Amino acid sequence: MKRFLFLIIALTFSLANSVGQQHSQFSQYMLNLNNISPADVGSSGMINLFGTTRQQWVGLEGAPKSTMVSVDLPFNINNTKHGAGLYFLDESIGLFSNQSVNLEYAYHMLLSEESYLSGGFTVNFKSLSFNSGDVYNVTSDYHTSSDPSIPTGSEVSDLRVGLGIGFLFRTKDLFAGISLLNVTSPVFELGNVEFKDPLNLCFTGGYNIFLPNSLYVLKPSTLLKTDFSSWQIDINANLEYKETFWGGIGYRMEDAVVFMLGMRVFDGLKIGYSFDLPTSKLINTGAGNHEITLGYSFNIDFSKKNSYKSIRFL
Repeated sequence: MKRFLFLIIALTFSLANSVGQQHSQFSQYMLNLNNISPADVGSSGMINLFGTTRQQWVGLEGAPKSTMVSVDLPFNINNTKHGAGLYFLDESIGLFSNQSVNLEYAYHMLLSEESYLSGGFTVNFKSLSFNSGDVYNVTSDYHTSSDPSIPTGSEVSDLRVGLGIGFLFRTKDLFAGISLLNVTSPVFELGNVEFKDPLNLCFTGGYNIFLPNSLYVLKPSTLLKTDFSSWQIDINANLEYKETFWGGIGYRMEDAVVFMLGMRVFDGLKIGYSFDLPTSKLINTGAGNHEITLGYSFNIDFSKKNSYKSIRFL
């Protein structure tokens, strides 16, 4: 019965011709913007390795799971600043799953010693699958076992290519960006059913507020996402201590309150954890969302001629 229920949920959020789908959801988006905007790759002047795993609605069968692994690095061409990145995303909900490989490029134009404007694009190779072999068919006066809205075959999948673009402005203490993902709105054909991956628009921004006690920095940030049929807004604030420990709280409108903790274990390595407490009807199930992020950054030994001074602060 639970599996059949999650089939309904998956169809509600994923079926083409009916409902669009927003971009992947991660509560600790501020630690790694690559998934939101290709313009961020290479902006730190370091090689960055990130891994994030997210488990939603813990304890419920077929609940959404997401895993992302990314790498990005800077490079110079004729004294101009560029970045390249790659990230892999694996997601599942109920009987649906998708895997994608994303290639990213960014150009960083210095506006001053402490600010720059970046533009980037991403090429996305995405596979969408549906395991219809596990569907429990129910025959009644209102439903037949040959429901045309359910893909046929034991397991059906399709591969499509998508494109995305993004722009990002950074100073030492501020960032603001906009991106368009799934610009081509690819359509997946799973057996007898079509699924559309709609255009997504993302706005993100953040600011460093230096407190009277210089050991603390308050870092509010926000993320707005829409597929033009629904909206999602995240508002967050982290308090950082000695550039080593941080903790914070956030609110995802009509969805969850987010609690975050993190630390830099040693130079270059950081770990973050978040717990989402649902504010929707899911709170009655006792299910919450857990997310863990690991990141490692290390310097590249550029010559003076090709030195790159980073103003990235996250």
